[in-house]
Amino acid sequence: MKSNILLAVALLILASVGACAPGEDFPQADGTSSAEQQTVATVTPAPLSENVAGLGTANAFERSHFAQLAVDGDLESIWNSQQLAPQWFSIAFDSFYLVDRIELVVTQLPAGPTTHEIWLGSGSDTRILQDRLIDVNTEDGQTLEIAVEPPRRLNEVLIVTLDSPSWVGWKEVRVFGTPSAAPMEETGGEPDSSGTDVRATEPSAPVGENLATVGSGFASAEEESAGLAIDGDPDTFWTAQLPAPQWYSVSFDELYVVDRLELEIAQSAAGPSTHEIWLGNGSSTRTLYQRFDNLHTEDGQTLEVPIVPPRSISEVQVLTLASPSVVAWREVRVFGSRSDGPVKDAELPQFRLEKIAEGLALPVQVTHAGDGTGRLFVVEQEGRIRIVRNGVVNEDPFLDISSRVRCCGERGLLNVAFPPGYVEKQYFYVSYTDRAGDTVISRFTTTADPDLADPESEEVVLLIAQPDQVHNGGRIAFGPADGYLYVGSGDGGHPTLKDVENRAQDPGTLLGKILRIDVESDSRPYGIPADNPFVRIEGHRDEIWALGLRNPWGFAFDNVTGDLFIPDAGHIKHEEVNFQPAGSRGGENYGWNVKEGSRCFETLSCSAAGLISPVVEYDHVYSCAIVGGAVYRGEDYPELEGVFFYGDFCSGRVWGLKRSQADSTGSIYDGWLSSLPVNARVPVSGVGEDEEGNVYVTGYQDGALYMITGE
Repeated sequence: MKSNILLAVALLILASVGACAPGEDFPQADGTSSAEQQTVATVTPAPLSENVAGLGTANAFERSHFAQLAVDGDLESIWNSQQLAPQWFSIAFDSFYLVDRIELVVTQLPAGPTTHEIWLGSGSDTRILQDRLIDVNTEDGQTLEIAVEPPRRLNEVLIVTLDSPSWVGWKEVRVFGTPSAAPMEETGGEPDSSGTDVRATEPSAPVGENLATVGSGFASAEEESAGLAIDGDPDTFWTAQLPAPQWYSVSFDELYVVDRLELEIAQSAAGPSTHEIWLGNGSSTRTLYQRFDNLHTEDGQTLEVPIVPPRSISEVQVLTLASPSVVAWREVRVFGSRSDGPVKDAELPQFRLEKIAEGLALPVQVTHAGDGTGRLFVVEQEGRIRIVRNGVVNEDPFLDISSRVRCCGERGLLNVAFPPGYVEKQYFYVSYTDRAGDTVISRFTTTADPDLADPESEEVVLLIAQPDQVHNGGRIAFGPADGYLYVGSGDGGHPTLKDVENRAQDPGTLLGKILRIDVESDSRPYGIPADNPFVRIEGHRDEIWALGLRNPWGFAFDNVTGDLFIPDAGHIKHEEVNFQPAGSRGGENYGWNVKEGSRCFETLSCSAAGLISPVVEYDHVYSCAIVGGAVYRGEDYPELEGVFFYGDFCSGRVWGLKRSQADSTGSIYDGWLSSLPVNARVPVSGVGEDEEGNVYVTGYQDGALYMITGE
């Protein structure tokens, strides 16, 4: 778990960036400031709306598995973080509601002053600060009422408690509204007597108009002047006053259909520069759209970036990785029109989750043996592997080594991998944390009963000493083309979670790497493939295939193309997915701990030389840890073909990632799309596949197995 200091930093960052927020004394409809507003504890006549909170998914930074108790309509059941402020609590909806009022029923001992912020999400990557209640004296059972005037169309309510005299908790969080099928215009529109939105009559902006002027500018440095790059005046410009890498972004409160970007350069010396264009599409993710490598640029030059086909976006981020001068932009222009919802793109199909089995205990992985039996093998973290056949969980475990496993947190029995030709070989490999806290990769043999393995047949293949209880990795998978075993190894963790010993960048240790070993040869305990990238290089471990990883939990091969997707858990700001094409010779450095996601880690400037950028990332707000992963190659839903699925442990959201076909043969950085998520409504611990290429999600808390299906 992250320390309270880091939690406070993360929440304070949330409170100050990433959304358009009014000042602390932003005037309310009655002319008073939010600091002057008094709480309402009396019953008032209800408007024509109902409490819809129970229709949403509740989440929280701490004790998220109890969050739903604050939206169940029962004042006797509560969510309590069992932690001091700052803490957050959120309700996310799968559809939109026109909301006019929010009620927060306090659970608090002792009474005293509290400070809360209420943020509203409207389907974009940003949130709007609706109200800030500063030093409001509250007590147990009191109700805080927040009027939303005029009513807003939203799909999320986020409450950030910045100060409280007790542990942060809520008896009930009520959200009053009605279903909303279309967004309201900012300047008008209110529900009619039926509760339906009445749209404003002002026409939308035509395609081709520069929308950047209605967005908000943010930057890695000198953010107070970020607005100068979207004010329509090329003579005023934003400068980071620092060398690359630096980033600049334009965020919108709503979705816009965008067909073109223009970047007007401010550069004191002409020369080669490298830029990446990232797009956010309202799914909370940011995908890499295009990269310009070593492009000759000069002051006043305009880079034009066509968005083909046009995309529905809520954010544009320009990341400059190399420049002959300090990073600056005269103007960043975004051309498009207002969007009532995400653009339907043939490359981004809709999908949903269907529960197919339950009764599992802390499942963390689902996979198959490739033996034609149709069995699913589900790894339970406490030390068992279960077989699921036709939606039924076998009573007897396939393997039980719980007496050898140290659980839980980020440790336990974590993965199973079946080698090519398992039908003849009848042995398999597992990854687990032993009683000493170290990572073990072992081989086990199946008995005469194909549904039972012999726990006494263990042969230890690899032992990795772990310096801490977190970031132990655990993923193992066989390469579909070469038959070698790939092993994911985290950076070993640290009390600060920062990898202060820089193990991920140290080629002399196995920590923070993906390893590639030959476990199917006659070499014991394993052989080293002759074409591994660091073989016989002094100071480098021969086993290393890739480096610069924090905790690559859930990497997965596309069994058709051989491409490798590598989700990597971040620190306190960003989660990421990296991409390694099938033709790679290995040796890639994915950046940790120089970078976290696309951006420099904890510094305003770093060196990105030789580092591989991720292709998709998402920020920490109520998400916390990325999990993966599998590529859909089933036959039932051709629209899902080639989509890589990944999820988030805290929020339960599941995303689909795919490259545009037009860009699939170009740079690995171009043409990525991340689809809108579905929500498993429970922590998602793993994503895997069956032999037919269908994709499944493991519900960590509810012990259920879900299959991803098309709409």
